[in-house]
Amino acid sequence: MKGYLSIGEFAGLRHVNPKSLRYYERIGALVPAYTDPDTGYRYYAPEQVIEMDMILMCLELGIPLREATRYRKSDGTLDIRRLLQEGQQKVQEKLSYLQNSLRQMEDALRRVETAEQVGNREGTYRRTLPQRMILREPFVCDGGKLSFKQASARIFQKGQSMGLLPVFTFPIGLMATRTGETFVTDIFLEVLPQPEKNSSLDVLPDGVYLCGQRSGQALENPGQLIESYFAQHAEAQQLIITNLSSANFAPNDTVLELQQPCKT
Repeated sequence: MKGYLSIGEFAGLRHVNPKSLRYYERIGALVPAYTDPDTGYRYYAPEQVIEMDMILMCLELGIPLREATRYRKSDGTLDIRRLLQEGQQKVQEKLSYLQNSLRQMEDALRRVETAEQVGNREGTYRRTLPQRMILREPFVCDGGKLSFKQASARIFQKGQSMGLLPVFTFPIGLMATRTGETFVTDIFLEVLPQPEKNSSLDVLPDGVYLCGQRSGQALENPGQLIESYFAQHAEAQQLIITNLSSANFAPNDTVLELQQPCKT
């Protein structure tokens, strides 16, 4: 028909499958300008490409197409301003998410590269560690590995509820502090630095640490691991146990790093 585009021609304007146009029609998102009553052929007005762009924007932003009708006013016209305003907000949210993901990946790569320099070392060694931000809470050591896993899940969920960004490479660790003849232990979630000060977080200071490696199987009995360490290192006042980042991950082959702050 003169002045109109066939469904194939219209679909070609935005490289859309004609089947998709039929679906958009069924849900009321994009109705053809004219349907031939004899043949059933559908025809679209060239200016309806604006409506097509609205649909494609909704798809790109994750807005369900059945909700696309809320961008139409009562007289059937498109509310372009509302679509653009809400689209702008969703793009900003996506951008923020991608920026945070990039920060996590950059941090993880740095950890992997650093860990490769000390991988599979025997005995003790010293290395300088940067300042770390942690969310921590008390941990009871007598429950074995199951207790550690349950506590890990709880603190991870707590961090998520607070909007914190955990580091990418299994950020759960233990921190034990000697108190006389005994020790108290916290489980911690390591998170990326925050743009603003957060009173819920603690800081593990940068500095030189005396380190040693253990198999991840040692977490079967974290209390015994900590008690044994303090018995062998009478001068130690604090012990941090975390995983050693690796370029390759095997659930049953993790390596722990025991870190003791060195006195300055």
